[in-house]
Amino acid sequence: MMHKFLILSIFINFYCNAQWTNVNIPTKASFRAFKSKDDQIWASGTQGTIGHSSDAGKTWEFLQVPQAEKLDFRDLAIINDQEIMLMSAGPSEEGKARIYQTVDGGKHWKIIFQVNESGYFFDCLHWDAKTQRAWLLSDPVNQQLTLFTYGNKRFTRTDSSRTPLLQAKEAFFAASGSSMLHVNDQLFFVGGGVDSINIYHYDLGKNTWKINKPGIASGEAKGYFSIGAKNKKEFWAVGGDYRKLNELSIPIITTVDGGAHWKALTNTPTFYMEKVIWAKPYWIITGPSQSVAYHEKKRIWRNLGNTSFHNIVQVGDTIWGIGAKGQLGYISLSSINDLFLSKE
Repeated sequence: MMHKFLILSIFINFYCNAQWTNVNIPTKASFRAFKSKDDQIWASGTQGTIGHSSDAGKTWEFLQVPQAEKLDFRDLAIINDQEIMLMSAGPSEEGKARIYQTVDGGKHWKIIFQVNESGYFFDCLHWDAKTQRAWLLSDPVNQQLTLFTYGNKRFTRTDSSRTPLLQAKEAFFAASGSSMLHVNDQLFFVGGGVDSINIYHYDLGKNTWKINKPGIASGEAKGYFSIGAKNKKEFWAVGGDYRKLNELSIPIITTVDGGAHWKALTNTPTFYMEKVIWAKPYWIITGPSQSVAYHEKKRIWRNLGNTSFHNIVQVGDTIWGIGAKGQLGYISLSSINDLFLSKE
């Protein structure tokens, strides 16, 4: 049974942080997982905490999964209004690499997958509504790209003899659940932690892998934390060094041909970037220090204020953000429009 140790938080505007309106919630948990489907919004984070709104953010409920107080739910997947999966990242040797599921909208949860063998740390979880399959990305095991697929109610590891061998110390980041992108029956993976960046591309239909080398220097704690799509061909990847919140130690890179070629953007804001999304007509990026919007046609950046959001999602004409110490907030696209109209 779900413990309702946190009360229902009614949608109330408490104060504005620059352009964002912050919502006071009854928890100081740190949230990294944030997903939406229609009017449903789900969040999850430390201390086994989850948040849910069924009405596009008008009301919120924050709860704790029983016996999960020591877990950090770094990502989640929304299957439908009643079925949700939560990803506890790990480490596996502590029994923390787990997947939970509810089939009754969060009233009850059960563990449906767990890895106890050492070396596993889960990074992101994606549900594909079209094929009714899920994809679970782990940090590499013995340098092998480690990927699980979920179908017929079970997780199965992808044949490791076919997955790429990563560079020594190369890994993915369990930051905003967006180091893996699924688009047009393809999976793309971004990460770092090594001298030079690789972007991995898995063609699901052909069961083939490609490695793209965009020529971007990286290093320890540095790399790409998020990849987002505008359409089937145009993607952005953002990141930095998570130890240096107000520096951009690795450039934003973009592709317009489905990942075949990448180029670095110049004259961009400089901060550690943890999540990028396309919200027409803007690319919107957030990190633990600030958030920005880019108008692609005008080629103009606008600062959205100092925030501490690890993750953002679009729900209708509103962008929601969530982050450390129970930070939750929203900004309307009309407010962003005003920023671009007010300054030339």
